[in-house]
Amino acid sequence: MKDTIKFVSLVVFGVALLTMPLYSQEALTGSEILRRMDANETFGTIAYSATMTIDLGHRVLHKEMKTVAESDKKAYVEFINPEDQGTRYLKIEDEMWMYFPREQDTVKISGHLLKEGMMGSDVSYEDALENGKLEDSYTVEVLGQETVDGRAAWVLDLQARTKTAPYNRQKLWIDAERYVGIKAEMFAKSCKLIKESQVLEIQRFGERWFPTKSRVENKLRKGNGTIFEMTNIEFDKALPNNMFTLRRLTR
Repeated sequence: MKDTIKFVSLVVFGVALLTMPLYSQEALTGSEILRRMDANETFGTIAYSATMTIDLGHRVLHKEMKTVAESDKKAYVEFINPEDQGTRYLKIEDEMWMYFPREQDTVKISGHLLKEGMMGSDVSYEDALENGKLEDSYTVEVLGQETVDGRAAWVLDLQARTKTAPYNRQKLWIDAERYVGIKAEMFAKSCKLIKESQVLEIQRFGERWFPTKSRVENKLRKGNGTIFEMTNIEFDKALPNNMFTLRRLTR
């Protein structure tokens, strides 16, 4: 979860776009804009409660969870809603495991499963496993500025530079004042739009602005997207040494 967990990392987003002239702000390179966003959204550790509302079209699923993460490298997620009580995820770098309490079984998420939606949501396991800086996987170009829901936003075009990049191309809108991602579009090699995400709420925590409510829609499946909302957020909280271990996952 990036940008937040990249579960969060997730995380880029907005609404109605209207083209307008550039605002009287300093000219920045794409790399500088991404670095400012990273500085704003990066954390040592984070702990929070969250809900996922998954609209499948014919029915709506509600998930509740508690999450602890260390930067974008490690995350521990436990679901607490009745249907999924005790289901847990552990992410360490680019590996992920899932624990099923009824079967008391642990499964490593790999291969074709990485393309599947986490707990039936529009967020794939591949999205959640994304690590590192966008610049490591993409070239970046500034396309200009647009207005997104009344706010000036830098528009960036990202082209994959590595075969391991989850998307061939991404288009990002980044708040030009707060330096928080507010909208994103992800494209396949065919140039087809395959996923779209937008931030619905941003809150201020001390000197940082942080996205707390987002919507993600997988364009390749039926349904109306997944809304992910974070509450009770704590940054840079001390964590137990055994937080991110397989032993804890299966306790």
